[in-house]
Amino acid sequence: MTPKERRAYAAGYRLALRRARRELAEMTQCLDDELCRIDGEQRAAREQIVQRVDDEIAGLTDEMQGMRNEYRRLRAIEHAIAVERDLNTFLN
Repeated sequence: MTPKERRAYAAGYRLALRRARRELAEMTQCLDDELCRIDGEQRAAREQIVQRVDDEIAGLTDEMQGMRNEYRRLRAIEHAIAVERDLNTFLN
């Protein structure tokens, strides 16, 4: 190989190396952008699910509170009926 051919080969190699690095940087940026987009979508989906679950838990809590209040009311009614039937039963 002549010195001129070596220089041409080295110049071509360096050019190809620069192109490969540039393409790699572009691919890396593209993948980073895609990961950021997916991450944002997943965060939004997670927040929606968390909000939905929190709303469901709040609804169940309210329903349980209502059931507890209804149970206490019915128990008080039963106690009042028992007091009316048996005058010897204490009110408390």
